[in-house]
Order: sequence, then structure tokens, then C-alpha cells
Amino acid sequence: MQKTILITGVNGFIGRNLAQALRTSYRIVGTGRTATTPAIALNDYKQIQLPHPSFEELLQKWHPNVLIHCAGYGSVPLSVHNPTVDFDAGPRLVLHVLDALRRTGVKAQFIFPSSAAVYGNPEKLPITETHPLRPLSPYGYHKILSEQIIHQYYELYKQEYIILRIFSCYGEGLTKQLLWDIAQQVHTGTVELFGTGHETRDFIHVEDLARAIEFLLAKEISISTLNLAGGQQTSVREIARLLLQELGADVPLRFKEEERKGDPLHWEADISRLQAHGFSPRISLQEGVRRFALWYLEHYGNPL
Repeated sequence: MQKTILITGVNGFIGRNLAQALRTSYRIVGTGRTATTPAIALNDYKQIQLPHPSFEELLQKWHPNVLIHCAGYGSVPLSVHNPTVDFDAGPRLVLHVLDALRRTGVKAQFIFPSSAAVYGNPEKLPITETHPLRPLSPYGYHKILSEQIIHQYYELYKQEYIILRIFSCYGEGLTKQLLWDIAQQVHTGTVELFGTGHETRDFIHVEDLARAIEFLLAKEISISTLNLAGGQQTSVREIARLLLQELGADVPLRFKEEERKGDPLHWEADISRLQAHGFSPRISLQEGVRRFALWYLEHYGNPL
């Protein structure tokens, strides 16, 4: 019998990409805040603002084998300016979802997209999963709290889980963060970014993220915390130049020489634990940026 996956936040960037990738092999049920049903066909969609009592009804109706919790906010600046909102959408919501599983008795594997923000500025590169957790923002602290709640529910209630510490996820359809900001600024004639441009990130395309989750489910991996990244660092200046080239935008690239609160200086993930399971990303940064640029040009036209 075909297994069922419930995705909270299925209308979000990661949620809808997961639904798209997994729907050929699984029944997909989703929740979201908006009344609009996702463009992709789902077996069921429920518009609810979590936490909500009717979430338990959905669990009892479908008895999902897997619950991927994508609901919440993914913004460091938002967490800095409004930590209460980020807390409510982070640890508090994780607790609600896990306890709904406990109360209903639904035995679903819980998959949680955490973040490399838990590491902050690392002592050394590449960053392993055992690196000290020293976040720089409420967002990072709230991801740690969420992970601790997940561990609590495993220790006390044997709730199985996979925690994925995602580094810089990007791809077609993402209308926020670095690539989007660059493309949106091109029409002004100048692209100006925070920092010096020498800061580094470790990028992973959302298609590889979805492939990784599908792979881990097929391998029946459980009770595991894994870095999810490309496994190499790229400077902000380098990726900005690459995107401008793919957009055909010959505009000045400038940096404010000012750090944005909550942003790390350098990231490079050690993904050997993930690779030991047999998975490696396959979309190169150049290919991923090219695909983002083609998507942007198709949907928003030439930014010049």
C-alpha cells in the first residue's frame, strides 16, 4: 500500500518542492495558511493556521507514515526584530505538532528542517554535526530549542525523527534571500549587499534537498541529525557575480562593509555523515544559479 506523507507548510518554498518531488511515490497531504490550494495535485489540503485543534482530525483521517514539518518562518531578520513571533512559529509549533502525534497515537516519522543557523560562527571549517552550537540570532536559538523538543519526544515517547541542518537552500521559485535580492536590485542600476562580499555560504539546491529526504525515507534512516548542504563554501561576491552574468546584467556590484545582525561570516558543511548513507548532491552551483536566472527571466522579465 502506498505510504502517506503529511507536509505542514506545503505552500512554502521547501514544502511545495517536497510535495512535487514525493507525490509520484507517496500520497501527499498538506496544510497551509492560505485558502489557495497548491498548484500541484495533493490527496488532501487543509487550510489551517497551526496550532489548530483540527490538525488532530487530519492526523486521524490519514494516519501518515511520515510528517515533514515545514510550517513556520525562515527569516533571520524577522527573528531579530520580532523574536516572539519567531518563537511561536518555531519551538511552540514543533511542540504542538509532536504532541498531536502523541495524543492521536499516530506513528509517523517526524522530519524537521532545522538550520545551519544553530552553529553561528564556527570555530573551524568544515562544520560537523558535533560542532558546538553558538547561534547568532533568535532564529538559530529557536532551531536549537526545536531540536531539543524533538529529542525530548524521542526519549520520553519514542517518537522517531530526522533532523536536517540545512545550510543555504535556494532554487527556482524562492522569492526572498540572496539571489532574489540581487535580481530585484538589478533594475535600479546597482546591486548593493551587506558585508564585504568575502563572507561564504554553502549552497544546496532545493531539488537536492528533496532528493535527500526521498533517499533517507527509502533507506529508512531514523534517529539522526544530518548536515544538508553542497559541501563547499562560496563567497557572496562570487555567487553574486555568477547570477549577474546569468541574468546578462552589467551593473556595479557594491558591498556596504556592514554586517547584518545574525549573519555568520563563513559556512562550509561537512556532509560526510550524509554521504556515508550513500547520498551526495548532484546540482552544481553554476547549474543551480543558471536555473534560477532562467526562472526569474521567464516570470519577471529582464530586470534591466
